[in-house]
Amino acid sequence: MARVTREDRLALVLYIGVAVALGFVDFRVRPGNLQAYPVTQYIPGVLSGTYGAPATYRVLAPFLTDLFTRITGVDALVGFVVTRLVFIYAALAALHAYARHWYSPGATLGSTLGVAALLPLTFTNGWANPDSFPELFLFTLGCLLVARRNDLLFFLVLVVATLNRETAVFLVLLWACYRLPGSWSRADLARLAGFALTWLAICAGLRWIRGFQSYDYFMFWQNLDAFRPVPPGYDPYRRVFGYFWLALLVIPGWLAVRASRMPGVPAFMKRVLPVAAALVVACFLISKVIEARIFVPMFPLLLPGVVWVFAGPGSGEPARPGNHA
Repeated sequence: MARVTREDRLALVLYIGVAVALGFVDFRVRPGNLQAYPVTQYIPGVLSGTYGAPATYRVLAPFLTDLFTRITGVDALVGFVVTRLVFIYAALAALHAYARHWYSPGATLGSTLGVAALLPLTFTNGWANPDSFPELFLFTLGCLLVARRNDLLFFLVLVVATLNRETAVFLVLLWACYRLPGSWSRADLARLAGFALTWLAICAGLRWIRGFQSYDYFMFWQNLDAFRPVPPGYDPYRRVFGYFWLALLVIPGWLAVRASRMPGVPAFMKRVLPVAAALVVACFLISKVIEARIFVPMFPLLLPGVVWVFAGPGSGEPARPGNHA
């Protein structure tokens, strides 16, 4: 674990302003008639189990937002905005801790600000989905714990992340891709089975408790259709929302692959790539790519490799001590 330095503490202060800036953009970019949609329609619908699948199974953020609002007594929209800001800041802090596993405070700060700069590309929904920033926070934390080989805390994060979104299954896949090659010990296989069964039990339990609802599971043809610009009359950016996920992924993906071929690159940065590829395929088959927020887990998956190109040994920068496991 990297030692917490003065620069790390200053970065955590800076992220307060970054979180407010992201929260402002996230709120103001939505059409005015949908800014309150999460608290007038989505969260009440999830709480009552009437909103529909798959949202009704993504209970963490709606229930936490409602709990905060009831405890503090603030207006529902204020409660939503405040909890969203908290999760934005928590996500930035988690990204910082994650990158510090390998990099200096300066490189870590740059990488976290780089993620912050790209995050608005995920604000393509008409309204702000409550689970997006909790997903970034929890998925990043899960990736960090995989890299640190802290299985107990990883298990706890997996449980909470699965209550937020089903994409937590890719944390299980990441654990397998990182830990099993060259090992395949009985202990590791047992842990993998435990993680997978935990994820499955939570997903099945939510469907049993809240009632099973089917929804459109195959989105491939709709996603192909998203490449066509929407009709004139929309603003220029909204017309090409179907391409935002390419802007979000192509260059970072290329850099992460490039890093995997550099000398001395940690094994984690190589073994994360199949997980990233599997996530992209899954999103294109069973999710709406026009809602680029579905690619939020790609930030922590690609981040270490992207930074390695610029700050790792062999990048042209002086080598610095770090964790190269």
